Amino acid sequence: YANPKLILPPSTEAARRAVGFECDFCWNIWCQKYTLWGLIEAYELLSDERILAAAKRLAAQLISTVRELGVHPCETGTFFGVASGSVMKPILLLYCHTGDSALLDFAKEIADGFENGETECIKIIKKTLDGAPPHTWNYDNPRAVGDKKHTSQKAYEMMSCFEGILELYRLTGIEKYLDVTRRFFDLLIEYEYNNVLSVGFTDRFLGAARIQDSSSEVCDIIHFMRLAAELFLLTEDEMYMNYYEAAFLNPFLASITRDGAWCAFAVRSSSYHVTDSNVIGMKYNHCCVNNMPRAFESAASLIATKNNEAIYINTYLESSIRIGDTHLEISDGYTDRCCVKIACRTTHGQALMLRIPSWSKKTLIKYKGEEYSAACGCYLPLVLTAGENQIEVEFDSTPRFKFGNYDSVSFDLLPFFKKQYDHSMPAYRTSFNKATVSIGPILLAMSAELGATREDMFGDFTLSGKEFECKAAPLSREDSLARYELKLMLDGGEKTIKMQDFATAANRFTPDDFTIFI
Repeated sequence: YANPKLILPPSTEAARRAVGFECDFCWNIWCQKYTLWGLIEAYELLSDERILAAAKRLAAQLISTVRELGVHPCETGTFFGVASGSVMKPILLLYCHTGDSALLDFAKEIADGFENGETECIKIIKKTLDGAPPHTWNYDNPRAVGDKKHTSQKAYEMMSCFEGILELYRLTGIEKYLDVTRRFFDLLIEYEYNNVLSVGFTDRFLGAARIQDSSSEVCDIIHFMRLAAELFLLTEDEMYMNYYEAAFLNPFLASITRDGAWCAFAVRSSSYHVTDSNVIGMKYNHCCVNNMPRAFESAASLIATKNNEAIYINTYLESSIRIGDTHLEISDGYTDRCCVKIACRTTHGQALMLRIPSWSKKTLIKYKGEEYSAACGCYLPLVLTAGENQIEVEFDSTPRFKFGNYDSVSFDLLPFFKKQYDHSMPAYRTSFNKATVSIGPILLAMSAELGATREDMFGDFTLSGKEFECKAAPLSREDSLARYELKLMLDGGEKTIKMQDFATAANRFTPDDFTIFI
Protein backbone atom coordinates (compact mmCIF):
# COMPACT_ATOMS: atom_id res chain seq x y z
CA TYR A 1 0.00 0.00 0.00
CA ALA A 2 1.05 3.61 -0.52
CA ASN A 3 0.74 3.90 3.26
CA PRO A 4 1.72 0.51 4.75
CA LYS A 5 0.24 1.52 8.11
CA LEU A 6 -3.22 2.38 6.76
CA ILE A 7 -5.40 0.08 8.88
CA LEU A 8 -7.74 2.49 10.70
CA PRO A 9 -11.19 3.57 9.43
CA PRO A 10 -11.10 6.89 7.51
CA SER A 11 -13.28 9.90 8.12
CA THR A 12 -16.58 9.87 6.28
CA GLU A 13 -15.45 12.87 4.23
CA ALA A 14 -12.32 11.07 3.07
CA ALA A 15 -14.33 7.96 2.28
CA ARG A 16 -16.88 9.96 0.28
CA ARG A 17 -14.09 11.42 -1.83
CA ALA A 18 -12.69 7.95 -2.47
CA VAL A 19 -15.81 5.83 -3.13
CA GLY A 20 -18.59 8.34 -3.69
CA PHE A 21 -20.73 7.76 -0.62
CA GLU A 22 -20.45 8.04 3.15
CA CYS A 23 -18.82 5.03 4.81
CA ASP A 24 -15.82 4.07 6.94
CA PHE A 25 -14.34 1.52 4.54
CA CYS A 26 -10.78 0.35 5.15
CA TRP A 27 -10.26 -3.16 3.81
CA ASN A 28 -6.48 -3.40 4.11
CA ILE A 29 -6.25 -6.04 6.87
CA TRP A 30 -9.10 -7.96 5.23
CA CYS A 31 -7.09 -8.00 1.99
CA GLN A 32 -3.93 -9.02 3.85
CA LYS A 33 -5.97 -11.91 5.31
CA TYR A 34 -6.53 -13.35 1.84
CA THR A 35 -2.97 -12.61 0.74
CA LEU A 36 -1.64 -14.41 3.81
CA TRP A 37 -4.00 -17.35 3.31
CA GLY A 38 -2.97 -17.63 -0.34
CA LEU A 39 0.71 -17.61 0.58
CA ILE A 40 0.18 -20.38 3.13
CA GLU A 41 -1.70 -22.57 0.68
CA ALA A 42 0.90 -21.92 -2.01
CA TYR A 43 3.62 -22.97 0.43
CA GLU A 44 1.71 -26.16 1.31
CA LEU A 45 1.44 -27.03 -2.38
CA LEU A 46 4.94 -26.02 -3.50
CA SER A 47 7.12 -26.43 -0.37
CA ASP A 48 8.97 -23.25 -1.37
CA GLU A 49 10.56 -21.76 1.76
CA ARG A 50 10.62 -18.28 0.16
CA ILE A 51 6.80 -18.31 0.17
CA LEU A 52 6.68 -19.24 3.85
CA ALA A 53 9.21 -16.48 4.59
CA ALA A 54 6.96 -13.97 2.79
CA ALA A 55 3.96 -15.11 4.83
CA LYS A 56 5.92 -14.71 8.07
CA ARG A 57 7.04 -11.20 7.12
CA LEU A 58 3.50 -10.18 6.14
CA ALA A 59 2.14 -11.33 9.51
CA ALA A 60 5.01 -9.70 11.42
CA GLN A 61 4.44 -6.37 9.65
CA LEU A 62 0.71 -6.51 10.45
CA ILE A 63 1.25 -7.26 14.14
CA SER A 64 3.98 -4.63 14.52
CA THR A 65 1.73 -1.99 12.89
CA VAL A 66 -1.10 -2.76 15.31
CA ARG A 67 1.33 -2.53 18.24
CA GLU A 68 2.95 0.70 16.98
CA LEU A 69 -0.42 2.42 16.57
CA GLY A 70 -1.52 1.22 20.01
CA VAL A 71 -4.89 -0.10 18.84
CA HIS A 72 -6.76 -3.35 19.28
CA PRO A 73 -6.87 -5.36 16.02
CA CYS A 74 -10.69 -5.31 16.15
CA GLU A 75 -10.72 -1.49 16.16
CA THR A 76 -9.11 -1.41 12.72
CA GLY A 77 -10.68 -1.79 9.31
CA THR A 78 -14.40 -1.53 8.65
CA PHE A 79 -17.68 -3.04 9.83
CA PHE A 80 -16.84 -2.76 13.51
CA GLY A 81 -13.98 -5.24 13.72
CA VAL A 82 -15.31 -8.28 11.88
CA ALA A 83 -13.43 -7.57 8.63
CA SER A 84 -10.03 -7.27 10.36
CA GLY A 85 -10.85 -9.94 12.96
CA SER A 86 -11.29 -12.58 10.27
CA VAL A 87 -7.51 -12.55 9.78
CA MET A 88 -7.47 -14.92 12.76
CA LYS A 89 -7.79 -18.08 10.63
CA PRO A 90 -4.72 -17.61 8.37
CA ILE A 91 -2.75 -16.27 11.36
CA LEU A 92 -3.42 -19.59 13.11
CA LEU A 93 -2.66 -21.61 9.97
CA LEU A 94 0.71 -19.85 9.84
CA TYR A 95 1.22 -20.65 13.53
CA CYS A 96 0.79 -24.34 12.68
CA HIS A 97 3.76 -24.08 10.29
CA THR A 98 6.02 -21.92 12.44
CA GLY A 99 5.12 -22.46 16.10
CA ASP A 100 5.61 -18.71 16.63
CA SER A 101 3.79 -17.93 19.88
CA ALA A 102 3.31 -14.29 18.82
CA LEU A 103 0.85 -15.50 16.19
CA LEU A 104 -1.18 -17.52 18.68
CA ASP A 105 -1.18 -14.59 21.12
CA PHE A 106 -2.42 -12.26 18.37
CA ALA A 107 -5.30 -14.63 17.55
CA LYS A 108 -6.23 -14.89 21.23
CA GLU A 109 -6.21 -11.09 21.45
CA ILE A 110 -8.70 -10.90 18.59
CA ALA A 111 -10.96 -13.48 20.23
CA ASP A 112 -10.76 -11.65 23.55
CA GLY A 113 -11.83 -8.42 21.81
CA PHE A 114 -14.93 -10.20 20.53
CA GLU A 115 -15.89 -11.04 24.12
CA ASN A 116 -14.35 -8.60 26.60
CA GLY A 117 -12.59 -5.28 26.84
CA GLU A 118 -13.39 -1.69 26.02
CA THR A 119 -13.19 -1.97 22.24
CA GLU A 120 -16.15 -0.83 20.16
CA CYS A 121 -16.05 -3.89 17.91
CA ILE A 122 -19.07 -6.17 17.66
CA LYS A 123 -18.92 -8.59 20.63
CA ILE A 124 -19.73 -11.64 18.55
CA ILE A 125 -18.68 -14.16 21.23
CA LYS A 126 -20.45 -12.41 24.10
CA LYS A 127 -23.61 -11.76 22.09
CA THR A 128 -23.76 -15.39 20.97
CA LEU A 129 -23.39 -16.68 24.51
CA ASP A 130 -26.15 -14.26 25.54
CA GLY A 131 -28.42 -15.77 22.85
CA ALA A 132 -29.11 -12.41 21.19
CA PRO A 133 -30.36 -12.45 17.56
CA PRO A 134 -27.42 -11.55 15.27
CA HIS A 135 -29.26 -8.64 13.63
CA THR A 136 -29.39 -6.85 17.01
CA TRP A 137 -25.78 -7.34 18.05
CA ASN A 138 -24.46 -3.84 17.43
CA TYR A 139 -27.48 -1.83 18.57
CA ASP A 140 -25.79 -0.88 21.86
CA ASN A 141 -22.61 0.36 20.15
CA PRO A 142 -22.42 4.17 20.38
CA ARG A 143 -20.71 4.31 16.97
CA ALA A 144 -23.53 2.35 15.31
CA VAL A 145 -26.17 5.00 14.71
CA GLY A 146 -28.93 5.27 12.12
CA ASP A 147 -28.38 3.07 9.08
CA LYS A 148 -25.12 1.75 10.56
CA LYS A 149 -27.11 -0.31 13.07
CA HIS A 150 -28.13 -2.46 10.14
CA THR A 151 -25.06 -2.36 7.92
CA SER A 152 -22.76 -3.40 10.78
CA GLN A 153 -24.18 -6.94 10.88
CA LYS A 154 -21.94 -7.99 7.96
CA ALA A 155 -22.68 -11.65 7.29
CA TYR A 156 -19.68 -12.76 5.20
CA GLU A 157 -17.07 -11.30 7.54
CA MET A 158 -18.82 -12.42 10.71
CA MET A 159 -19.03 -16.05 9.58
CA SER A 160 -15.38 -15.83 8.53
CA CYS A 161 -14.50 -14.73 12.08
CA PHE A 162 -16.19 -17.82 13.48
CA GLU A 163 -14.02 -19.96 11.19
CA GLY A 164 -11.05 -18.44 13.01
CA ILE A 165 -12.68 -19.12 16.39
CA LEU A 166 -13.08 -22.78 15.40
CA GLU A 167 -9.41 -22.90 14.40
CA LEU A 168 -8.55 -21.51 17.82
CA TYR A 169 -10.55 -24.35 19.37
CA ARG A 170 -8.60 -26.90 17.30
CA LEU A 171 -5.29 -25.54 18.56
CA THR A 172 -6.14 -24.79 22.20
CA GLY A 173 -8.87 -27.33 23.00
CA ILE A 174 -10.83 -24.60 24.81
CA GLU A 175 -14.41 -25.91 24.60
CA LYS A 176 -15.93 -22.43 24.78
CA TYR A 177 -14.80 -21.70 21.24
CA LEU A 178 -16.54 -24.78 19.82
CA ASP A 179 -19.62 -24.20 21.95
CA VAL A 180 -19.98 -20.56 20.93
CA THR A 181 -19.68 -21.42 17.23
CA ARG A 182 -22.34 -24.12 17.52
CA ARG A 183 -24.60 -21.65 19.29
CA PHE A 184 -23.92 -19.04 16.59
CA PHE A 185 -24.94 -21.53 13.92
CA ASP A 186 -28.18 -22.25 15.80
CA LEU A 187 -28.91 -18.51 15.94
CA LEU A 188 -28.36 -18.26 12.19
CA ILE A 189 -30.90 -21.00 11.57
CA GLU A 190 -33.44 -19.45 13.93
CA TYR A 191 -33.18 -15.83 12.77
CA GLU A 192 -31.40 -15.70 9.40
CA TYR A 193 -32.13 -18.89 7.41
CA ASN A 194 -33.81 -17.68 4.24
CA ASN A 195 -35.98 -19.18 1.51
CA VAL A 196 -33.11 -19.87 -0.90
CA LEU A 197 -31.49 -22.03 1.83
CA SER A 198 -28.72 -19.62 2.72
CA VAL A 199 -28.48 -17.01 5.49
CA GLY A 200 -28.96 -13.27 5.73
CA PHE A 201 -30.19 -10.75 3.17
CA THR A 202 -27.50 -9.71 0.68
CA ASP A 203 -24.60 -9.93 3.11
CA ARG A 204 -26.42 -8.49 6.13
CA PHE A 205 -28.00 -10.16 9.12
CA LEU A 206 -31.39 -8.46 9.19
CA GLY A 207 -33.68 -11.15 10.60
CA ALA A 208 -33.92 -12.68 7.12
CA ALA A 209 -35.95 -15.68 8.31
CA ARG A 210 -38.98 -13.37 8.61
CA ILE A 211 -38.62 -12.01 5.06
CA GLN A 212 -40.27 -14.00 2.26
CA ASP A 213 -38.29 -12.50 -0.63
CA SER A 214 -34.69 -13.67 -0.38
CA SER A 215 -31.41 -12.29 -1.71
CA SER A 216 -28.16 -13.92 -0.63
CA GLU A 217 -24.67 -12.82 -1.60
CA VAL A 218 -22.76 -15.76 -3.02
CA CYS A 219 -19.88 -15.20 -0.56
CA ASP A 220 -22.44 -15.63 2.24
CA ILE A 221 -23.61 -18.92 0.75
CA ILE A 222 -20.03 -20.14 0.49
CA HIS A 223 -19.09 -19.11 4.04
CA PHE A 224 -22.29 -20.59 5.45
CA MET A 225 -21.23 -23.82 3.73
CA ARG A 226 -17.69 -23.50 5.10
CA LEU A 227 -18.94 -22.96 8.65
CA ALA A 228 -21.28 -25.95 8.39
CA ALA A 229 -18.46 -28.10 6.98
CA GLU A 230 -16.00 -27.19 9.75
CA LEU A 231 -18.61 -27.90 12.42
CA PHE A 232 -19.41 -31.25 10.83
CA LEU A 233 -15.75 -32.26 10.69
CA LEU A 234 -15.36 -31.41 14.38
CA THR A 235 -18.62 -32.96 15.64
CA GLU A 236 -19.77 -35.52 13.00
CA ASP A 237 -23.29 -34.14 13.52
CA GLU A 238 -25.45 -34.83 10.44
CA MET A 239 -27.38 -31.59 10.94
CA TYR A 240 -24.46 -29.52 9.64
CA MET A 241 -24.07 -31.66 6.54
CA ASN A 242 -27.79 -31.28 5.84
CA TYR A 243 -27.44 -27.49 5.71
CA TYR A 244 -24.17 -27.73 3.78
CA GLU A 245 -25.64 -29.94 1.07
CA ALA A 246 -28.80 -27.83 0.71
CA ALA A 247 -26.72 -24.67 0.28
CA PHE A 248 -24.38 -26.25 -2.28
CA LEU A 249 -27.00 -27.93 -4.48
CA ASN A 250 -29.41 -25.01 -4.44
CA PRO A 251 -28.31 -21.36 -3.97
CA PHE A 252 -24.62 -21.93 -4.70
CA LEU A 253 -25.15 -23.83 -7.95
CA ALA A 254 -27.93 -21.37 -8.85
CA SER A 255 -25.29 -18.62 -8.80
CA ILE A 256 -23.00 -20.26 -11.37
CA THR A 257 -23.33 -19.50 -15.07
CA ARG A 258 -23.98 -22.57 -17.19
CA ASP A 259 -20.47 -22.59 -18.61
CA GLY A 260 -19.03 -22.53 -15.06
CA ALA A 261 -16.86 -19.51 -15.81
CA TRP A 262 -18.56 -16.84 -13.69
CA CYS A 263 -21.06 -16.38 -10.90
CA ALA A 264 -23.62 -13.89 -9.71
CA PHE A 265 -23.04 -11.45 -6.88
CA ALA A 266 -26.35 -12.25 -5.12
CA VAL A 267 -28.88 -15.05 -5.60
CA ARG A 268 -32.56 -14.15 -5.47
CA SER A 269 -35.73 -16.13 -4.88
CA SER A 270 -37.47 -14.83 -8.03
CA SER A 271 -36.99 -13.08 -11.37
CA TYR A 272 -33.19 -12.83 -11.79
CA HIS A 273 -29.98 -12.52 -9.81
CA VAL A 274 -27.81 -9.53 -8.97
CA THR A 275 -24.90 -9.79 -11.41
CA ASP A 276 -21.58 -8.02 -11.82
CA SER A 277 -23.25 -5.14 -13.68
CA ASN A 278 -25.02 -4.27 -10.42
CA VAL A 279 -21.79 -4.22 -8.40
CA ILE A 280 -20.14 -0.88 -8.86
CA GLY A 281 -16.82 -1.06 -10.72
CA MET A 282 -16.49 -4.87 -10.65
CA LYS A 283 -17.02 -5.91 -14.26
CA TYR A 284 -13.99 -8.21 -14.49
CA ASN A 285 -13.56 -9.57 -10.97
CA HIS A 286 -15.33 -9.72 -7.65
CA CYS A 287 -15.06 -11.60 -4.36
CA CYS A 288 -17.78 -14.17 -5.13
CA VAL A 289 -16.03 -15.30 -8.32
CA ASN A 290 -12.77 -15.56 -6.37
CA ASN A 291 -14.40 -17.74 -3.69
CA MET A 292 -16.27 -19.93 -6.19
CA PRO A 293 -13.47 -22.49 -6.85
CA ARG A 294 -12.93 -22.94 -3.11
CA ALA A 295 -16.59 -24.00 -2.76
CA PHE A 296 -16.31 -26.57 -5.55
CA GLU A 297 -13.15 -28.00 -3.99
CA SER A 298 -14.88 -28.18 -0.61
CA ALA A 299 -17.93 -29.96 -2.04
CA ALA A 300 -15.73 -32.57 -3.72
CA SER A 301 -13.64 -33.19 -0.60
CA LEU A 302 -16.72 -33.65 1.61
CA ILE A 303 -18.50 -36.32 -0.46
CA ALA A 304 -16.57 -38.87 1.59
CA THR A 305 -14.41 -38.37 4.67
CA LYS A 306 -12.55 -40.75 6.97
CA ASN A 307 -11.72 -40.97 10.64
CA ASN A 308 -9.92 -43.75 12.50
CA GLU A 309 -12.98 -45.98 12.56
CA ALA A 310 -14.87 -45.60 9.28
CA ILE A 311 -15.40 -43.91 5.92
CA TYR A 312 -18.32 -41.48 6.00
CA ILE A 313 -20.48 -40.99 2.89
CA ASN A 314 -21.77 -37.47 3.46
CA THR A 315 -23.36 -36.49 0.16
CA TYR A 316 -24.44 -38.66 -2.74
CA LEU A 317 -23.14 -36.72 -5.72
CA GLU A 318 -22.14 -38.85 -8.69
CA SER A 319 -18.45 -39.48 -8.10
CA SER A 320 -15.46 -41.79 -8.07
CA ILE A 321 -13.49 -41.79 -4.82
CA ARG A 322 -10.37 -43.54 -3.58
CA ILE A 323 -9.49 -43.52 0.13
CA GLY A 324 -6.55 -45.76 0.97
CA ASP A 325 -7.26 -49.19 -0.53
CA THR A 326 -11.00 -48.52 -0.78
CA HIS A 327 -12.54 -47.42 -4.08
CA LEU A 328 -16.10 -46.02 -4.13
CA GLU A 329 -18.32 -45.33 -7.13
CA ILE A 330 -21.51 -43.37 -6.43
CA SER A 331 -24.09 -43.41 -9.23
CA ASP A 332 -26.33 -40.60 -10.38
CA GLY A 333 -29.99 -40.49 -9.31
CA TYR A 334 -29.75 -38.68 -5.97
CA THR A 335 -30.98 -35.30 -7.17
CA ASP A 336 -33.67 -36.44 -9.61
CA ARG A 337 -34.89 -39.84 -8.34
CA CYS A 338 -33.83 -39.79 -4.67
CA CYS A 339 -31.94 -43.07 -5.05
CA VAL A 340 -28.31 -44.12 -5.57
CA LYS A 341 -26.13 -47.17 -6.00
CA ILE A 342 -22.76 -47.32 -4.28
CA ALA A 343 -20.15 -49.76 -5.55
CA CYS A 344 -17.33 -50.34 -3.06
CA ARG A 345 -14.17 -52.34 -3.73
CA THR A 346 -11.78 -52.87 -0.85
CA THR A 347 -8.92 -55.30 -0.19
CA HIS A 348 -9.82 -55.54 3.48
CA GLY A 349 -13.06 -55.18 5.40
CA GLN A 350 -14.25 -51.61 5.67
CA ALA A 351 -16.61 -49.88 8.09
CA LEU A 352 -18.89 -47.48 6.24
CA MET A 353 -21.18 -44.76 7.65
CA LEU A 354 -24.06 -43.73 5.38
CA ARG A 355 -25.63 -40.33 5.95
CA ILE A 356 -29.41 -40.45 6.26
CA PRO A 357 -30.57 -36.87 5.59
CA SER A 358 -32.94 -35.30 8.08
CA TRP A 359 -35.47 -34.67 5.28
CA SER A 360 -35.68 -38.41 4.41
CA LYS A 361 -38.31 -39.71 6.81
CA LYS A 362 -38.32 -43.14 5.11
CA THR A 363 -35.02 -44.55 3.85
CA LEU A 364 -34.38 -48.10 2.63
CA ILE A 365 -30.86 -49.56 2.27
CA LYS A 366 -30.20 -52.86 0.49
CA TYR A 367 -26.93 -54.72 1.00
CA LYS A 368 -26.11 -58.41 0.41
CA GLY A 369 -29.75 -59.43 0.27
CA GLU A 370 -30.62 -57.64 3.49
CA GLU A 371 -32.84 -54.57 3.83
CA TYR A 372 -32.24 -51.90 6.45
CA SER A 373 -34.61 -49.13 7.49
CA ALA A 374 -32.76 -46.10 8.80
CA ALA A 375 -33.81 -43.24 11.03
CA CYS A 376 -33.37 -39.78 9.54
CA GLY A 377 -30.81 -37.26 10.71
CA CYS A 378 -28.06 -39.76 11.55
CA TYR A 379 -25.49 -42.12 10.05
CA LEU A 380 -26.20 -45.81 9.40
CA PRO A 381 -23.20 -48.08 10.05
CA LEU A 382 -22.40 -50.93 7.62
CA VAL A 383 -19.46 -53.33 7.75
CA LEU A 384 -18.35 -54.23 4.23
CA THR A 385 -16.53 -57.43 3.39
CA ALA A 386 -13.32 -57.53 1.36
CA GLY A 387 -13.85 -57.53 -2.39
CA GLU A 388 -16.75 -56.11 -4.40
CA ASN A 389 -19.76 -54.66 -2.59
CA GLN A 390 -22.98 -53.14 -3.91
CA ILE A 391 -25.27 -50.92 -1.83
CA GLU A 392 -28.61 -49.49 -2.95
CA VAL A 393 -30.22 -46.56 -1.14
CA GLU A 394 -33.76 -45.26 -1.65
CA PHE A 395 -34.53 -41.93 0.01
CA ASP A 396 -37.90 -40.33 0.71
CA SER A 397 -39.21 -38.55 -2.40
CA THR A 398 -42.32 -37.04 -0.79
CA PRO A 399 -42.75 -33.35 -1.71
CA ARG A 400 -42.12 -31.07 1.28
CA PHE A 401 -43.89 -27.72 1.42
CA LYS A 402 -42.78 -24.75 3.47
CA PHE A 403 -45.32 -22.12 4.50
CA GLY A 404 -44.66 -18.92 6.39
CA ASN A 405 -46.66 -16.06 7.79
CA TYR A 406 -43.90 -13.57 7.15
CA ASP A 407 -43.44 -10.38 9.14
CA SER A 408 -42.20 -8.80 5.95
CA VAL A 409 -43.20 -10.20 2.57
CA SER A 410 -41.10 -7.69 0.68
CA PHE A 411 -38.16 -5.97 2.31
CA ASP A 412 -38.11 -2.18 2.53
CA LEU A 413 -34.65 -1.22 1.37
CA LEU A 414 -32.30 0.57 3.72
CA PRO A 415 -30.26 3.46 2.31
CA PHE A 416 -27.19 1.23 1.95
CA PHE A 417 -29.03 -1.14 -0.41
CA LYS A 418 -30.66 1.71 -2.35
CA LYS A 419 -27.20 3.09 -3.18
CA GLN A 420 -26.04 -0.23 -4.57
CA TYR A 421 -28.86 -1.80 -6.55
CA ASP A 422 -32.28 -0.36 -5.81
CA HIS A 423 -32.97 -0.05 -9.54
CA SER A 424 -33.05 -3.83 -9.94
CA MET A 425 -34.94 -4.85 -6.80
CA PRO A 426 -38.67 -4.16 -7.41
CA ALA A 427 -38.95 -6.66 -10.26
CA TYR A 428 -38.80 -9.71 -8.02
CA ARG A 429 -40.83 -8.65 -4.99
CA THR A 430 -43.89 -10.59 -3.84
CA SER A 431 -46.87 -8.95 -2.20
CA PHE A 432 -48.52 -11.83 -0.31
CA ASN A 433 -47.56 -15.10 1.38
CA LYS A 434 -46.67 -18.01 -0.88
CA ALA A 435 -45.10 -21.47 -0.42
CA THR A 436 -41.94 -23.28 -1.51
CA VAL A 437 -41.53 -26.98 -2.29
CA SER A 438 -38.57 -29.36 -2.13
CA ILE A 439 -38.15 -32.98 -3.19
CA GLY A 440 -35.15 -34.83 -1.83
CA PRO A 441 -32.21 -32.42 -1.55
CA ILE A 442 -33.59 -30.14 -4.28
CA LEU A 443 -35.49 -26.86 -3.96
CA LEU A 444 -37.86 -26.57 -6.93
CA ALA A 445 -38.71 -23.55 -9.05
CA MET A 446 -41.03 -22.63 -11.89
CA SER A 447 -39.10 -21.35 -14.86
CA ALA A 448 -39.48 -19.79 -18.26
CA GLU A 449 -37.31 -22.63 -19.54
CA LEU A 450 -40.11 -25.10 -18.75
CA GLY A 451 -42.73 -22.86 -20.32
CA ALA A 452 -44.02 -20.98 -17.26
CA THR A 453 -45.44 -17.57 -18.13
CA ARG A 454 -45.02 -14.43 -16.08
CA GLU A 455 -48.59 -14.87 -14.85
CA ASP A 456 -47.81 -18.46 -13.81
CA MET A 457 -44.79 -17.31 -11.82
CA PHE A 458 -45.81 -13.92 -10.48
CA GLY A 459 -49.62 -13.94 -10.60
CA ASP A 460 -52.02 -14.08 -7.67
CA PHE A 461 -52.19 -17.90 -7.30
CA THR A 462 -50.82 -19.23 -4.03
CA LEU A 463 -50.90 -22.47 -2.06
CA SER A 464 -50.53 -20.55 1.19
CA GLY A 465 -53.57 -21.06 3.39
CA LYS A 466 -55.10 -23.74 1.12
CA GLU A 467 -55.90 -27.41 1.72
CA PHE A 468 -54.48 -29.57 -1.07
CA GLU A 469 -52.90 -32.88 -2.00
CA CYS A 470 -49.84 -33.21 -4.20
CA LYS A 471 -48.46 -35.98 -6.37
CA ALA A 472 -45.07 -35.56 -8.01
CA ALA A 473 -43.83 -37.50 -11.03
CA PRO A 474 -40.23 -37.19 -12.24
CA LEU A 475 -39.69 -35.94 -15.78
CA SER A 476 -36.69 -36.44 -18.04
CA ARG A 477 -34.20 -34.11 -16.46
CA GLU A 478 -32.11 -33.41 -19.59
CA ASP A 479 -29.39 -30.96 -18.44
CA SER A 480 -31.09 -30.19 -15.11
CA LEU A 481 -30.49 -31.68 -11.69
CA ALA A 482 -34.20 -32.57 -11.45
CA ARG A 483 -37.54 -31.98 -13.18
CA TYR A 484 -40.98 -32.87 -11.86
CA GLU A 485 -44.61 -32.58 -12.79
CA LEU A 486 -46.66 -31.68 -9.72
CA LYS A 487 -50.38 -32.43 -9.71
CA LEU A 488 -52.19 -30.39 -7.08
CA MET A 489 -55.67 -31.41 -6.00
CA LEU A 490 -57.43 -28.35 -4.58
CA ASP A 491 -61.03 -27.42 -3.84
CA GLY A 492 -61.15 -25.65 -7.19
CA GLY A 493 -60.03 -28.75 -9.10
CA GLU A 494 -56.66 -30.03 -10.33
CA LYS A 495 -53.69 -27.84 -11.19
CA THR A 496 -50.56 -29.16 -12.92
CA ILE A 497 -47.24 -27.37 -12.54
CA LYS A 498 -43.91 -28.29 -14.10
CA MET A 499 -40.94 -27.43 -11.90
CA GLN A 500 -37.20 -28.00 -12.00
CA ASP A 501 -34.29 -27.58 -9.66
CA PHE A 502 -33.74 -24.00 -8.51
CA ALA A 503 -30.11 -24.07 -9.64
CA THR A 504 -30.87 -24.78 -13.30
CA ALA A 505 -34.02 -22.67 -13.35
CA ALA A 506 -32.13 -19.61 -12.12
CA ASN A 507 -28.72 -19.72 -13.77
CA ARG A 508 -29.52 -17.95 -17.06
CA PHE A 509 -29.63 -14.54 -15.31
CA THR A 510 -32.40 -13.05 -17.47
CA PRO A 511 -35.41 -11.07 -16.13
CA ASP A 512 -38.62 -12.88 -15.12
CA ASP A 513 -36.81 -16.19 -15.54
CA PHE A 514 -37.90 -18.15 -12.45
CA THR A 515 -39.53 -18.19 -9.01
CA ILE A 516 -39.29 -20.60 -6.10
CA PHE A 517 -42.75 -19.54 -4.87
CA ILE A 518 -46.07 -21.19 -5.67
